[in-house]
Amino acid sequence: MRVFVVWEPILKSDFMAPTTGALRRISDPRARHYWDDGHVLADVMKRDARPPQPKHECCDSDGVLWDLVAIYPTGARWDATLPPAVVFDGPVVRVTDQMNAALAADAPG
Repeated sequence: MRVFVVWEPILKSDFMAPTTGALRRISDPRARHYWDDGHVLADVMKRDARPPQPKHECCDSDGVLWDLVAIYPTGARWDATLPPAVVFDGPVVRVTDQMNAALAADAPG
């Protein structure tokens, strides 16, 4: 499993990449953290947030897609558009059960 955590400025106080305190919230050693101050990934994900993606019920702040969990099945590849996700919703705190179920279903063994 690979975990990509993409931080982006949403609040007026988000003028720089997160510091150690924020990064500790997701301390799993498999997680890789990125700072996307131009919302590049959010823009692409919003563009591709239509079928076959599951419908998302949240996560838009002034036109910026954020606080979203996107889980892809093993072997999924991002080519011209995002592959269909197993989970594509948020905010993160509200989709924890969906996230855990998807990860458990895709776990080896």
